[in-house]
Amino acid sequence: MQLRRPASCLLAIALIASLPAAAQPRRVLHVSLYPYIPDPSAAALTLKQGFERTHPDVIVDITLNRNYYSPKPEDRGVLSEVADVHEIDGIFLPDFLAAHRLQPPGMALAGAFTPLARRAATYAGQPWAVPHWMCADFLIYRADKAALANVRTLAQLQSAFAQDHGLLLDMTGQGQLGELYLASLLASIGQPTAFVLSHLSATPNPAILKRLAAILALEPAGMGRNAAYGGAESFYARQFARRVGSAFVGYSEMTHEVLDETAKACRIEDRCVTADQLRVTALPFADGTIRPAVWVDMFGIDAKLHGKTLTDARAFIAYAVSLPAYRALLIPEPGDIPRYLLPATDAAFADSAIQQAAPLYPEFRSILERGVVVTAPHLNASLREAGAHIDAVLPGR
Repeated sequence: MQLRRPASCLLAIALIASLPAAAQPRRVLHVSLYPYIPDPSAAALTLKQGFERTHPDVIVDITLNRNYYSPKPEDRGVLSEVADVHEIDGIFLPDFLAAHRLQPPGMALAGAFTPLARRAATYAGQPWAVPHWMCADFLIYRADKAALANVRTLAQLQSAFAQDHGLLLDMTGQGQLGELYLASLLASIGQPTAFVLSHLSATPNPAILKRLAAILALEPAGMGRNAAYGGAESFYARQFARRVGSAFVGYSEMTHEVLDETAKACRIEDRCVTADQLRVTALPFADGTIRPAVWVDMFGIDAKLHGKTLTDARAFIAYAVSLPAYRALLIPEPGDIPRYLLPATDAAFADSAIQQAAPLYPEFRSILERGVVVTAPHLNASLREAGAHIDAVLPGR
């Protein structure tokens, strides 16, 4: 028998059918971003908002670890972080893998990323991460110091600064001195990376110490070995902006700090360095081959992820290395300063809009492509140990 429902019952059923489905709780994706870039909080917000705009069911929770490089357990550096997506300085990639912290990224690297970036994200023949930013030390100088354009050896560098001692370079701290030691080793040995690593020692040989001392001697009095100056991350770039020296050594993004100082802190009569006065070349650490040490920051997916969170992590990484995301991070708003970070994809490097905002990109890339990627277990610890030895014996401490 067919039952007849009361009208009130039918109305209730109609109302229920017309209601929207209960909103599903948004999933949270925990992302740890590399913190040492210009205006990292704004960059993090740009990535978060850009991804969430097309993934409204995901909340991106971003952290910036200011103790990123600290080896102290209580500081919870990058190797102790808890996250779904880790942005890893490539120096730590073997250590992440030794601790079984990562899973393959599920993204093909060939055809999209630069050869050096792909090499940095590959370990034992397998891709383990997705490259994001590339770094190397450059010699950034004023156009009126034209002699630096043709410097190819340490002897030529010494000759260029013989009169004005105008080179600015932080030579403090175990990590910084360890990197300078590695760069000098790469330049002087001129052999494959594996051979260089076999010569990496906690007690650098006297020839390298002498070479670093010679570079230090090119700096203005009081510069180079002052720990307080070295602790202020952009100090030397900002001093260069104020014409304290005629050149400084640093990553490409330090160009942002130069232009930021000029735009926001200089008076007209200070004659601070402007964008059209900037030039860049490679820094010769020896009289041999110029081979900058190239470091790559890359996205790794935590080994514990699965299901929807894994899908979200892969989608976030794909967005972060897309051309729209690079444009959002590298093309400043009108009146702002370009970050001058070096992207890891060919598309971003070749993008005309990005190059128009930051015209030194072709020069940076040309120098970068001469470089080498160095990867080894416990490399950060090894370089810090060597840096401690150099710090103890280098003059001016």
